[in-house]
Amino acid sequence: MAFLSSFRSAGETVYPDALRARLRSFALLGDLSDPALKRLLSQANWFGLPGGTLLPRDGENDRALFLVVTGVLGVFVEDTKSGRTMVAQISAGETVGEMSLISGEKDSAQIVALRDTELLRISRDGFQALMVRHPHVVLNLMRILVRRLQLSTRRQPERTRPKAVAIVPLQEDVLAEPLAKALVDSLLEMGAKAAVLDARAADHGAEWFSSFENDHDVVFYLGDSPVSGWSHQCLRQADRIFFLAHAEKPLLRRLPDVPAYKIRPGGGPQLLLLHKGFVTRPFPDHLSPGEGLFESHHHIRAGVAEDIRRLARFIAGRAVALVLAGGAARGYAHIGVAKGLIEAGVRFDRLGGTSMGAIIAAGLALEWEMDELIARVRDAFVTNNPFSDMTLPLIALFRGRQVSALLRKHFGDIRIEEMPRPFFCVSSDLTTGRIHVHRSGPLWRALRASAAVPGILPPVTYNRHLLVDGGVMNNLPVDVMAAQSLGPVIASDVTGEIDMTASDSRYGERSLWSLLWERMRGNPSIVSILLRSGTVGSEAQRLLVREQANFIFEPLMPQIGLRDWKSLDQAIAEGYAHARQRIEQQGIPLADIWSDGPVVAKPRRAAE
Repeated sequence: MAFLSSFRSAGETVYPDALRARLRSFALLGDLSDPALKRLLSQANWFGLPGGTLLPRDGENDRALFLVVTGVLGVFVEDTKSGRTMVAQISAGETVGEMSLISGEKDSAQIVALRDTELLRISRDGFQALMVRHPHVVLNLMRILVRRLQLSTRRQPERTRPKAVAIVPLQEDVLAEPLAKALVDSLLEMGAKAAVLDARAADHGAEWFSSFENDHDVVFYLGDSPVSGWSHQCLRQADRIFFLAHAEKPLLRRLPDVPAYKIRPGGGPQLLLLHKGFVTRPFPDHLSPGEGLFESHHHIRAGVAEDIRRLARFIAGRAVALVLAGGAARGYAHIGVAKGLIEAGVRFDRLGGTSMGAIIAAGLALEWEMDELIARVRDAFVTNNPFSDMTLPLIALFRGRQVSALLRKHFGDIRIEEMPRPFFCVSSDLTTGRIHVHRSGPLWRALRASAAVPGILPPVTYNRHLLVDGGVMNNLPVDVMAAQSLGPVIASDVTGEIDMTASDSRYGERSLWSLLWERMRGNPSIVSILLRSGTVGSEAQRLLVREQANFIFEPLMPQIGLRDWKSLDQAIAEGYAHARQRIEQQGIPLADIWSDGPVVAKPRRAAE
């Protein structure tokens, strides 16, 4: 905390005209006369709080009222499940601390400056004196509290879109200006008001920065070197932090110091990796997600304009996500759904899935063309038989080597963090009883774990944990994707109403020869039973998370079962036909447009 001014001089109250004009905009102080403002300011302290700094709530701050003159405050609570979470933003012209002021009890929430902020602190005694002289201030305060109560009882809004974005280089020779200008151009095309501020703005005060941000939708604060004073100011000002680095060059030994409260779930620093062409492999060890330095990363390839546009959609909260459910052979229909969406102009910025859905999503995240995706799936599951290595069922019916070999054949040794588009898949951790989200490590092995149906394929080991098919616990991980709140989520669910019945009332109780005969008559086999068992346990979860998707596709495919591996072309055709129909009915998300709410468009028919 840095005190900016005292308001008592030679027995009189003195304050800047700009501050007086700003106080007029506070709902709390509406209709307050100049003499009343002078009395209020005579008992107030004007101070600055650097961005990323916690507002101390002890001593004189314990039960005081704070008026945000410039900047933005964040209100945080500690949650055992999700850690530190921001539950509200307090912008310039608003107040905070009212509840403690009225109740006399200390608030457990933490108040943090999200950027360099100037505040007025009014003590409890000072505010009580104001209320005695001007009772209408009490009515203003009640209105503010009622409004906040109304907002808190409504549905939780999406995470606030960042207004101030810092781009700070991690190497002395990396140029951030071309990237920042390209991002501004993309956002301008979307209809946003965007601008860049560099070190030439360093001498301005908090009031100037606040005014500049108010005139724009997005402001990029462009750092000049890894550890300069201006770069540190950029970090203090930012709602979102991007560090920029050449993928093939080492970083400096000392990384910039990020204010502690800028590092939190969903709001931590992200890494922008510049590549000369294709994504540099292997992924630099010092930048590995396992190091915990960055929350996520984005690949920016030279000459690939779509990488810039995708990053702009992330910043704008318009990054389109595609989530694909597990469903064995029925998962082929995801290809048809994706084909229909691509033809309608949808671009997938984030991808994720479970089991067969994860395999299809991985191909899309690797930017395979549709023909290549179909050819690889055909080779893996139609031309070849991934379940041809039956073994003594001590762990599973099949050894799993054939599945592993086919996954390695088509996905090679690429790691998830090296994929050009963000991707995740989920498996079920039998050791902890929780889902495991794969965001790094060898892609083929993550897919092998996500598709390891218990009893059919052996579990995959990870740090001595046993991982099996993600469908056991979460067959449609929309919730995992939606938790990032970065844009619209499209889900493709092929689970359907699977008809698994037995015509014989004593099925399973008869002799071996009778069971073989019953199997020939169409009763389910052990493989079919295990496949269905791998997903039935997450049915309630699947129905629940579907509500978090903005668009749902669910091709029925009544003639295609879980083991109909030869039905690739039919499933793709049915998925495509369903997608075309649903797109015509519900439209598609418009990603390249700046708007405060969801925007949907129904594409024109070819004849139009």
